[in-house]
Amino acid sequence: MIFAHIAIGQVVTLDTTYITNTAGKYYKVHRVVYNTGAYAEDAQLAGDSLQLYTEGKGYIANLAATFASDINSTWNYSRRVTAIFRESDRIQALTGRNPVDSLRADNEALWLGAWNVRGDTSQAIVISKNTTTGAYRWRIGTSAFRTAQPIANTVIRLNGYPTSGTFTDFFRIAGDRYIQADGKRWLIKQQPANK
Repeated sequence: MIFAHIAIGQVVTLDTTYITNTAGKYYKVHRVVYNTGAYAEDAQLAGDSLQLYTEGKGYIANLAATFASDINSTWNYSRRVTAIFRESDRIQALTGRNPVDSLRADNEALWLGAWNVRGDTSQAIVISKNTTTGAYRWRIGTSAFRTAQPIANTVIRLNGYPTSGTFTDFFRIAGDRYIQADGKRWLIKQQPANK
């Protein structure tokens, strides 16, 4: 290991790893640069070009396999969300009680209020509850209300978003932050100014 400087209590401004070639031998270099200009560097022998190639080929194959596995488990999430609504309706037909509606009521404080949808553009939306029917709804500005279908505190379907005749499902990733399965759009709750 080679450490050019040891920096303690400083702010990291760059943390990078790269490969360098010295006399036909390849080294993986990890370099951390601090706000003072000091840096720490660690170089490990990666081997010759065949070793570097073989390792890189294996890494790329494993990464691609991980992506394929992730997609196989997520590509039909919208169908699964639709199946949840159907199952909830089936249970309601049998018992008179709708599990999704109960989960919505348990998480009402989370869902009601101001949100931002971020993606190609940023749009402010408001999710509210129809006082007559109890149904959740959303809208942008003064546009017409459209149906919002939250499930517990983990999933919400916005019917009519981004355009009429479509819907978008958002899945919770952390706190009051939700994302589409393909990562194109985010739904983020606006926090009150006094928080």
